[in-house]
Formats: sequence, C-alpha cells, structure tokens
Amino acid sequence: MAKFPDLRTHMKLRYFRLVETLSCTKSIRLAAERLNITPAAVSKACRELEGILGVQLFARTAAGFLPTPLCERFMISGRRIDAELKNLMADFTLLEESFHDNVKIGFQTPMLQETIARSVAKLKKEHPNLNLTLEYAARHHLLAGLQENLYDFIFVNLSDITDHPRLATKKLASEHYVVASMTSIHSVPDVLERWEEFASATWVIPVPGMAMRDRFDSILAARGLRLPPRRIEINSPLGSKKLVDISDAFTLLPFSMLKSLGREVVDPETHLRFLPELHLESGMVWLRDTHLSPAAQYASDFISEKILKIFSK
Repeated sequence: MAKFPDLRTHMKLRYFRLVETLSCTKSIRLAAERLNITPAAVSKACRELEGILGVQLFARTAAGFLPTPLCERFMISGRRIDAELKNLMADFTLLEESFHDNVKIGFQTPMLQETIARSVAKLKKEHPNLNLTLEYAARHHLLAGLQENLYDFIFVNLSDITDHPRLATKKLASEHYVVASMTSIHSVPDVLERWEEFASATWVIPVPGMAMRDRFDSILAARGLRLPPRRIEINSPLGSKKLVDISDAFTLLPFSMLKSLGREVVDPETHLRFLPELHLESGMVWLRDTHLSPAAQYASDFISEKILKIFSK
C-alpha cells in the first residue's frame, strides 16, 4: 500500500479556497472568474491537489463539477483551518489592544446603505489599522461569495434564505415600499389600480435579479400587467435620485428612503396603503459553520447596533 503523503508539507492554503469555489460554481470558468485567475490555472490546481491526495474530489458530469463525499470532508477541514487562522489573528489583536485585520462586508439593501456607510466610517476612526472593504453587488453574487468565504458577512434582503443550512441570519429592519417621483408619493395598490396611467410614464427600477425587481415583476404578472416600456434599469440606488429628477420618472423605494428624493415628511393628507408582497425584511447574513474573526465580530455588532437603533424608533 502506497504511503499517504504528509499533507502538512504538501498542502497549500489556496487549495481550500479553490475547492470551495469550484464546489459552489460547479464550473471551471465561473470559478476562475471568482478567483480572478485563468480557467487553465483552476484546472491545473485541481489536478495538482487530486494528485497529492490520490483521490478524485469532483465528479465531472454534464451538470458540471460535483463534489464527492471526500471533497465534502476536505472542505470541512478547510473551514476549520480558516477558523483557527482567525483565532490566531485574534491573539495578535489582543496583544496589541487594537484591530489589525481585514474585514470584507457585502451589501445590497437600499434601506440600510446609508447607516452601513456611516457605521463603517466610524469604525475606521476608532480602529485606524482595521482595513474595511465595503462591496455593493447583486444579492445572488453576495450569497455565493459568502459561501466561498469572500465576505465576512453581508447585508441583504432576507427572503427565502432564513432556513438555509449554511446561512445564519439576523433581522435588522423591515420596510414597506411605495411609488414616488420628485413631486408625488403613491401607494402601490393605487398605482396598480391605475396602471395604464402610470405605465405610460418613465420609470427608474432595479435590474432583474434584485429582490425588489423580482417581486415587482411577479406582482405585475399576477395581475396580467406589463412592465412600463419607458424604463431605466439600475443595479444600485446610488445616483437614482438624479435619474428620477432628470427623466421626470417614477421609482420604487422603501418608505423610509423618501428623504433621498428630498421628501423629509409626507403630507398628512396623503393616505398610503401598503402591499404585503412588497414588505421586505433586511438584515445580516453570515456562515454558520465558520467563526467570525474578533475584528469581523466587532464590526458586525457595531453596525447591527446602529441599524437597530435607527429602525426601532
């Protein structure tokens, strides 16, 4: 029987991230895009690792690269090693009484973005040596990236993920959506009842794939209504005010974000009705099977407390 290689000598940390990414994407091309390397490099590293272990980690099928039971065991070890490295960083942090670490935060939730940005700025002032990365991306990209350990934690809409086996969630805010322009505010039920009138106007709406857009599409389809033909689709709320203003458009936005259109208060005479399908819960998501580093834990608690303080009013 051949002697099993000493993994302490042959194993490289990058192999663990490679396997996590390939397991999640099931595609060499997609894994290469996520890792910012070439498909040839992914294929070569995968062969190297399987050569070291002497076993096949992935079944090559028509559906893509599917992890074998041994691959699942390999990923569990990788997550444990990742947790230990975070503990090691924690020890250095305690010795220096300051955070010297990197924390990467993903977000895609319009109602929380201002609070998140302000909190990150305050964190940086408190801990100058704490490197904070704040990345805005589509929800599906953030969820996939989180499972590949590309983010420490993310802030997104929580629909359909509260029962996910690997994802832990914490609800921080809930919000009803309205339709607004620079000069008017409307209940979504009222807009749907007068859809022919509103559909002829220009709209600024999220791109397909974003939580609010997908729900809006479903609501229209359920009522036999079509999307406005004159629309501007945007993947970020940043800059949407200018688009709404210049194009004299309508837009969908959380009730609390009306001030982003210059509407600090709503006319008391305005009676708004809310649609249950457009009531969204937002919050923080992290991995159940990995430990947040002390710096990431501190950052997540700090930001969460700020959000809860604002939205519990």
